[in-house]
Amino acid sequence: MNVVVLTRNPNGIASRFLARRPGPVILDEGRGSHDVRRRLRKLRRVGVTAAPVGLALRRAYAAAGDGPPLEEVATEVVRVPTLNGEEACAALRRLGADVAISLDNALIREATFALPPLGTLNVHHGAVPEYRGGPPVFWELRDERDIVGFTIHLIDAGIDTGPVLARGEVPIERRPTLAATLRATIPRLHEASLDALERALDAGLPSGEAQPAGGRHRTTPTLRDYLAVRRSLRT
Repeated sequence: MNVVVLTRNPNGIASRFLARRPGPVILDEGRGSHDVRRRLRKLRRVGVTAAPVGLALRRAYAAAGDGPPLEEVATEVVRVPTLNGEEACAALRRLGADVAISLDNALIREATFALPPLGTLNVHHGAVPEYRGGPPVFWELRDERDIVGFTIHLIDAGIDTGPVLARGEVPIERRPTLAATLRATIPRLHEASLDALERALDAGLPSGEAQPAGGRHRTTPTLRDYLAVRRSLRT
């Protein structure tokens, strides 16, 4: 089974996976017009006060989830303006992908995710259907939970709504700050979810379990949510 990784992070969880199972990766460089429009739509939806929160969280998650550079672990790195363009589709065809694996991405269009014969898997950090979207750990803390889940699922036209191949959870390692909590928790979450992903691949991709209707889509927190989580970690 020929596996091709899709990611927009040059040294995150995709790097961790490829350190285990070297193979080709297609790297989204975020230069597509669709990506710019998507970011503008999200900014309008979440509001201006959420923008600095999103930036602070991106930095904290990047620091918590660092892996080796893709060039050190991948057999080939194909850089494309966006995963939602013909360059990415052409790369999947050339690489002969039987299955693609999405690690740390935004929404991927059907023209891309439906191209591999066995589909595209997503490693989602959050228990579905309650925690579709993200960011993980943050929303579980906001809901006063002590665990964070993960889900291996096939990508479909929804947001984290496809058939589930595997699930799991890890404890949240609470620390006095959110950044420290993420640094203690995210690596364990990544490793546990990659263990489950490898088991699914080794089993030949068992048929997934349909998700129940309903659930909730999480997105960039408001400033109020962000401050509430920070306060909760200090108590």
